[in-house]
Amino acid sequence: TQLISAELMEDQLLLLLESLERKIVSQQLKLVRIHTTLGSSQGEDAELLSFPHEEEQRLTMALVELSGVQLQEDGSAVPRDQPFEAVAALFVVLYALNLLSG
Repeated sequence: TQLISAELMEDQLLLLLESLERKIVSQQLKLVRIHTTLGSSQGEDAELLSFPHEEEQRLTMALVELSGVQLQEDGSAVPRDQPFEAVAALFVVLYALNLLSG
């Protein structure tokens, strides 16, 4: 857990808390999973970035952006630098939160 804490910023932890309250962690997990595995399709990305409320989409985009990946409106992702560790840490936390809240 020290690695996860080191890789996630305080801002991300606050966004994760809000995501948990809004019950969108499961959808965020699917979106991050798509971008950490090969073979994602842009149509699927766009569908996963569709949230019932615009602020949920903005929250998700901010959360992922803090991990070094810029999400586009069409659901595609543009990595900045080499964000693998930060995105991997975000994936682990989303996975754990999803399990605990499910």
